[in-house]
Amino acid sequence: MRLQILSRKISNRAINEAGLEDCKIQYFKFMVRYFIHEKEMLEASKAYQTIYDTINKATPELTKELDPTGGERKLAFQNFVLFLMLTPFTAEKVELMAKVDAMYPRELESEDLLGKFMHKLQTFELMPLNEAEIESQLSQFEPFQESVKNHKAHSREFVKQLI
Repeated sequence: MRLQILSRKISNRAINEAGLEDCKIQYFKFMVRYFIHEKEMLEASKAYQTIYDTINKATPELTKELDPTGGERKLAFQNFVLFLMLTPFTAEKVELMAKVDAMYPRELESEDLLGKFMHKLQTFELMPLNEAEIESQLSQFEPFQESVKNHKAHSREFVKQLI
């Protein structure tokens, strides 16, 4: 509740100022926790997109400061796509999925499994489905790990959307 009150006090224009990238990433990480708690998967996805774009658009020196190992950037992209796929089917989801295909094709190619699931969600044809195999593949990603709240609900929702 306190996070929601504080989030209304922070202006998007102010947090997008140059030099505040570290604060921006920290702010959106807190917002992700709030959105997951409130089960607002689309908003969590957008927050991860903002984190990814902030790291991706930073200068090389700033990128080394924000994400020295490169893991944060990769995790932000994975979670952006995964939480997008977890959202209920709406026009906004379809539009954002099309935007992911258009704006992030290299990232989807490097994340083979995510690209495959993204393609399956965008096509309207029947496909063979092995739920156990899908759940084992997804268990490597953060939203489906046991340490995350509602991880079983995330798995069920994802498989339901693939069907």
